[in-house]
Amino acid sequence: MSDNKIIDDGMPPPPATTWTQQDKEQVALLLAELDVMLVRPDGRMSKTGTLMQESLSEVCNPLLNPEQDRRTFWYPYRNGEKPMSDFFATWFYYAPVPTGIGPGYYIEQWDYLANTKAGLILNNEDQCFKNWFVDFLNLRGAWLNSTDSKGSIDKWMAYQGTTEHPFDISEYIVPEGGFQSFNQFFLRELKPGKRLMCPCADDSDVVVAPCDGGVFYLTRGQLEGNKYPLPGKSHDVLQLEQSLPGYGGSFIGGPLLDILLWFTDYHHFRAPVSGTVIHQGMYEGSYNYDFDNYDPNDPYAPALPSGSDRVGWYRSLGKHKRYVWIFRTKELGLVAMMAIGFWGVGSIINEVPEGATLKKGDRMGHFGYGGSSIVLAFEPNLDLQFGVQNAKGGTTLVNDPDSPTLMQIQQCLGRRTPPMKWFD
Repeated sequence: MSDNKIIDDGMPPPPATTWTQQDKEQVALLLAELDVMLVRPDGRMSKTGTLMQESLSEVCNPLLNPEQDRRTFWYPYRNGEKPMSDFFATWFYYAPVPTGIGPGYYIEQWDYLANTKAGLILNNEDQCFKNWFVDFLNLRGAWLNSTDSKGSIDKWMAYQGTTEHPFDISEYIVPEGGFQSFNQFFLRELKPGKRLMCPCADDSDVVVAPCDGGVFYLTRGQLEGNKYPLPGKSHDVLQLEQSLPGYGGSFIGGPLLDILLWFTDYHHFRAPVSGTVIHQGMYEGSYNYDFDNYDPNDPYAPALPSGSDRVGWYRSLGKHKRYVWIFRTKELGLVAMMAIGFWGVGSIINEVPEGATLKKGDRMGHFGYGGSSIVLAFEPNLDLQFGVQNAKGGTTLVNDPDSPTLMQIQQCLGRRTPPMKWFD
């Protein structure tokens, strides 16, 4: 039987900083830089400005975007009634709230614009805007570490959660004097004993939950194709071979699990299987991907198809920052785990040494502020089944690509046949 390993982070919260007048002036200069970037010296639109305007036109087109609320949000920017710097200024100083417009409101609005045809080019190919956006997110991350960002924390402390996103602040350690920045709250630590290890974890055929969140079972990929639609991400598609260069072919036809983490979830993640990490690496995504670091001997460098350019490779990979680990396990073969950060995630912190051998539940890292998910990929023909314990003590199967099944870190999650019976 498992030793009922409990979560014990032992990590101090990030120190809260003071947001100074100099910091405010730096933000104002950054926003002014965007306004200048979007026009040429003669007053006409620059290349970057043209891409921005085309993105706005696409996201406001009812034939391309049927969601009225999204179009309505962007109309004033498309029509020139508001400069784009107004949008980024509002986003910058937004302290996420649990109710009302919700914590991910501006991230989601930007995601829809960035998923347009012109938006993809703007975010992936326009170096001026890419560099600016990196500076914006880094500076916003600094603001979220400051005491100025704690204005919404009282609302989170009183928040009771929802059926879809349960939340109980009593599960977490609250520092003496309270959380002094939003990031201190976001990276809150669990109290000892609040997440027990799956009682079947010692079975090498068993997979445990790597994180809190809602888990989707993605349709098994076909051997002749490798595209897996990802739920809840503006129709994003995960292309497996491009996402796992050198290893993607091992997983085509196998099951994928996508675990979406919400602001109410615990944002640290742990090993879902026991095994040796044979490869790991970071993809910076359009957050700050740098092709100048291309190394053809690095399995995590861009695997450029013949005749394509680096931008072409990047666009087939995806848009988001991600960290990848490949496990070699005793009974389950190769297992891939991807920590994916969406717009606004300033950091994916890896804590796994090169070549490490991990046990289920060992610490692997955590996310910084923003939307995030964990994707697990398995080899085909393993006859894996997935399910989590429900409130009645039974097992709820995880087999839906559209509706998530709630789970908590270190819960029993998957097993090779015979069928799962977690709690007999």
